[in-house]
Amino acid sequence: MDVPALQLVTDIGAQILRQSRPNKDFLVKSLRKAASALSQIEQSSVLEAAQQVETAKKVQDALNPLRETIVKHSLARHRDRDVRLLVSICTSEIFRVMAPEPPFEDKYLPDIFKLITSTFEELADTESPYFSKRVKILEIVARCKCWVVMLDSECSDLILEMFNVLFSIVREKHEKSLINDIMSILTHIIDEEASEQLLEVIMRNLLKEEKGVPSASSQLAVSVLQTCCQKLEPFVRGFLTSCIMDRDAEGSALREIYHKIILKIFICTPQMLFDVIPHLTQELLTDQVDVRIKAVSLVGKIFAVPGCRAAQNYHDLFVEFLNRFSDKSVEVRVTALQCVKDFCTANPTGAELNEVLSALEGRLLDIDDRVRIQAVAAICDLAKCNLKFIPLTLISQAAERLRDKKISVRKKALQKLMEVYRSYCSKCAEGNMTIVDQFEWIPCNVLMLSYDRDCKEFRSQNMELLLAEDLFPDISLLERTMHWVHMFSLFTSLHVKALDIILSQKRRLQSDLRNFLALRKKEKETCSDELEKKIKASFERMSASFPDPTKAEECFYKLDQMKDNYIFNSLTQLLDEASLIKAQHARENFVKKIRDRHPHVDFLRLLSAKCIFNIFSSEHVQNILDCLSSGKFGGRHLEVSSIKLLMAIVRYWPSLLKGSEVKLCYLLERNEPYRDQLTETLAKAGSHIFVKLSDVYPILERMCLEGTRAQSKVAVSAIAAVTGSSEQYVFSELTKRLVDSLHRGKNLPTVLQSLGCLAQHSTATFEDLDGEITPLLLEKTFQMNSLDDSTSMDETSGCSKSCKLRIYGLKALVKSFLPYRGSQVRRNIDHLLSLLVKMLQEGKTSDSVLPSGNDSSHIRLAAAKSVLRLSKRWDLHISPEIFHFTILTAKDPSSLVRRIFIDKTRKLLRERVIPSRYACAFALATSDCLTDIKDDSFKYMGEFVKDHAREACGHQTSSVRGCSITDLPVYILVFLIHVLAHDEDFPPDKYQDEHIFCHFCSPLFHLIQALVNPENFNGDLVLIADTVSQLLSIFKGIRKAEDAVDAHKSPRLHILSEIGSAFTSSLNQGSISSSCSPGVVFLPSSIYTANTKGITRYAIEEGLVEKIIELFKNNISKVASSLAKYGRRFVEHREQPENMKSKRLRNMLHEQANSLTTRNSETRKDTASKMSPGMKRKHVASPEVDSDLSGKEFPPIIEHGNDGFEPTLDKEQLLSSCDSVDKVTILTQKQVKSGKTSRNGTSLKANTEGGSSVTTDSNASYRAKLRDPSCSKETRRNKQVQVLQQIKLFSIVDECEEDEIMCLE
Repeated sequence: MDVPALQLVTDIGAQILRQSRPNKDFLVKSLRKAASALSQIEQSSVLEAAQQVETAKKVQDALNPLRETIVKHSLARHRDRDVRLLVSICTSEIFRVMAPEPPFEDKYLPDIFKLITSTFEELADTESPYFSKRVKILEIVARCKCWVVMLDSECSDLILEMFNVLFSIVREKHEKSLINDIMSILTHIIDEEASEQLLEVIMRNLLKEEKGVPSASSQLAVSVLQTCCQKLEPFVRGFLTSCIMDRDAEGSALREIYHKIILKIFICTPQMLFDVIPHLTQELLTDQVDVRIKAVSLVGKIFAVPGCRAAQNYHDLFVEFLNRFSDKSVEVRVTALQCVKDFCTANPTGAELNEVLSALEGRLLDIDDRVRIQAVAAICDLAKCNLKFIPLTLISQAAERLRDKKISVRKKALQKLMEVYRSYCSKCAEGNMTIVDQFEWIPCNVLMLSYDRDCKEFRSQNMELLLAEDLFPDISLLERTMHWVHMFSLFTSLHVKALDIILSQKRRLQSDLRNFLALRKKEKETCSDELEKKIKASFERMSASFPDPTKAEECFYKLDQMKDNYIFNSLTQLLDEASLIKAQHARENFVKKIRDRHPHVDFLRLLSAKCIFNIFSSEHVQNILDCLSSGKFGGRHLEVSSIKLLMAIVRYWPSLLKGSEVKLCYLLERNEPYRDQLTETLAKAGSHIFVKLSDVYPILERMCLEGTRAQSKVAVSAIAAVTGSSEQYVFSELTKRLVDSLHRGKNLPTVLQSLGCLAQHSTATFEDLDGEITPLLLEKTFQMNSLDDSTSMDETSGCSKSCKLRIYGLKALVKSFLPYRGSQVRRNIDHLLSLLVKMLQEGKTSDSVLPSGNDSSHIRLAAAKSVLRLSKRWDLHISPEIFHFTILTAKDPSSLVRRIFIDKTRKLLRERVIPSRYACAFALATSDCLTDIKDDSFKYMGEFVKDHAREACGHQTSSVRGCSITDLPVYILVFLIHVLAHDEDFPPDKYQDEHIFCHFCSPLFHLIQALVNPENFNGDLVLIADTVSQLLSIFKGIRKAEDAVDAHKSPRLHILSEIGSAFTSSLNQGSISSSCSPGVVFLPSSIYTANTKGITRYAIEEGLVEKIIELFKNNISKVASSLAKYGRRFVEHREQPENMKSKRLRNMLHEQANSLTTRNSETRKDTASKMSPGMKRKHVASPEVDSDLSGKEFPPIIEHGNDGFEPTLDKEQLLSSCDSVDKVTILTQKQVKSGKTSRNGTSLKANTEGGSSVTTDSNASYRAKLRDPSCSKETRRNKQVQVLQQIKLFSIVDECEEDEIMCLE
């Protein structure tokens, strides 16, 4: 015991006590000395009780003055802060020295404890100079257990206040000793007297957070709960159970956040809630949706607590949680899905995991799009969290949501899946993962979005940017190439087509931009209107490659007006740079330089991104060739894919092979398995790269002589691609070697293929040796009986090998007449056409060879396909006879022939490489006996009508509507009727039965149905109405013309047109009317001619037409009802006021028509008087068109060369030799092909000038002159022009049709 210190404390206490009203300074000075002295006094620890009592008595006596001073002067309530602090220090020291006896009477203790508690409030200020003194007070209170005194004195309110204060002042930066002292005070109080009020303080602080993380008070609360678990558990259980079971009861504000409390307590002391958690099942089953939502969220978080195995411990609750994935409420299902990621992360194994993943998988097909969106997001978030953990099937199924019917789902799926794919690529680049097909399916499915027409974000303009900038993270180009190769190995034809669309769009923009830059440079030198028009046209084309074409076009116009050459020079540099690394660096510098000085920097940033090679570049090509050379792909599957990818790149940008020629030649020489594909690559890129012919010629020549047909084809193309102008002799040498092989009969299929392809690439070389090649070819293939070995069958084709050889010979001959690069053929094609007629008609190549039935079928098919190919270039020379035989292949006895023929026809029509008249084959095939051929024929016919109707709509918006129908789908009717009229199965005159006619005319009916089906016109009322009018006009025109091939077939034409007209009217039934009619119908002179003898007598019974239509009525009910529906809307559309221009045009027609009728009235009378009685039969008029003509005779009006007016036609209106129509005008094939009209320097009048009457060369004579090799090309052209016949057929309806005016304008 320190006696001097005690004496000092006594003296100080006495001095203060003697003062009646001590001032602040005196108190501060005195109390500071007292506090210092008290800190030196040790607590007595005497062993003998007598000594302890005596010592305590001395200490008590020494401290009495100071204690009395504190009480007497109420220093615990002093207003001065410093005084109160010193009093707190002295008081805490007195508690320490006198412990365990209370130093003050009970009535004074509340003020003392309030003073101490207020001192604790300042502990939050760690920067205070008195912080250490306050810490000392807290330490004394904790170690001396002063709260015991508080509890004994029943200061419960002070205990609660101290609880709140201690929780409020705790901070993260407090030392651990301070935290431990606070913990000691709190836990000992709870151990002594736990209560709901104290628990409420703990729970309130338990949820406090600072910047999203638990605060120090929250951590303190957790520690208290963990330490006092047993003491607090009954209170916690009672409170939380009450909250769950009686949610609507009033009480503490904590009841509103009891879910958060449950979760927080479960995380820190899960055993405390063992009896509480099961009660949550009732909340999952309640009818209140908001309660189920909160309960699902809470239970999901509980199950996601790591290491607790809550899903196993509370199995019943887990089962009900799983049921919430299929809850009737969308919000509940969405909430359940939001819990999946955390659940799976906390439970990486076990049956519960599989059940949750199964429930997640089921929600991918949920009926609500919000649930499907959340399911995709959950799978993708789970995948990003751990790519190796998630089942790959889930990734594949999530990728399928890119094809979801809802745009919102597709958008979200795209966003989330792209994040997954980028994460996956990064892992692969780091070596943490290998390439997996399921992840590579993601970009495959993303590509399919480009077929989506409902959302502009998915169009190819945006998909290009996605592939270029968003598909891969920042990884090397080699890694990107490897992903592309794996991706390409999964591609289907649809994926390839989607990528082709994107790449072709990019190439088109690059090409148009190059043209624009060149035109702009040229415009500076020589400014002209033509250049300006070209530049504007290029703006329109380029803007189509941007997400917003209208805005892009405006930016192009503004860009053109700029005078900053740096921009245009930079764009040129970017276009020419094949390296992606260099192009990206140049683009970054370009964008950086114009960022602050150009108002359209965003557009230029986008333009520069689109014009560089950022999808595929020269580095991609180099990487593919390097990996192929080194065998890095490690398997044939990926090597094949890399070759396909290389070919896809080279197809659009062959120049990207520059710099890789040596590697390509090395692979071509060493890589036998892929030589064909590499040769094809060389063929496509040969003219854009530098490859020495001597390096590759030996290999290519060997392929031409000894390889397969496919190899020889690409080999010849490769030779042509790399052969320079000074190396043309190579073709002559190769041709001689091929002829020598042909003489020896060695590897004939390949040799024939090589000869045919060589003739296409070097026409002059082939024609120089044609006198030797063609006879030898015919001898070796067509005319050798020994070749016809029916027992030697080709396994792939099903025909004999000799038949196959004949077909190869035919293909070689056909190719020799179809040269590349617009080369002219000087040889006569007549011999080949006569050979095709024989093959089409008889199924054999010569009279001396008698093939089997199967061979005959293949020969007919080969001939028909040859005609299709030749029609692209030689359509003028294809006679009606050949055309008929070709079209009738659709009715060939062999189903295989029919199938292949219509498929081939469809392909060529869609590629626009053959005249549209060959679509007649679809109509004939609609009556096929095989269902699949019939169904496909209907499909192909609908596609043809829809595609050409779309083009017609484009013509209507860009030019005068109705000027010509020769390029419309309706015009193939002209040829179908002629084919049917010459069909051997045409019903005989003596046996007219409606069933026979109905079956025979079914192709005609089916074609008419397709032509007026609203579905094929997208409901366009104008096009539907015009088509109906055009149909009726065509039928009317054919009834007033004759058959140019066989005049005896004319009655058949008239019968078919009568039936077709009636059928069209029965479909329409007045539901759709048109205020316009074609007026002028051009019929091809090769099959139709002027009816110079008047109208032919119809050889059909009265009422038979109606019976035929009635018999077919069940098949047309659907289309008829559709027309009626559209017709009701169309009537309102047609009732709009007519514009003034149309009225003026209509008046012009009346004047011209009346004038022409007057001038030719005498001619009509003369023609009518010459008609025989047998020819004069009442015309069977259609109910809609010819109602005013019933009972009247209108013979054709022959317009002579110098009389009347001639309609003038643009070249664009006469596109095909078979596209010519009603005020019937007969056009020769040459005129239709050349499109020569009065606007182009040769009028119809000039073509018929030279006499008062017009004479017509017979069709046979015309064909004979075409075949006459002695007749010069110019002579034949002149003869063809003279064949022109123009017949103007007017009716009351014709004279008031607007379209006729437009044609005559």
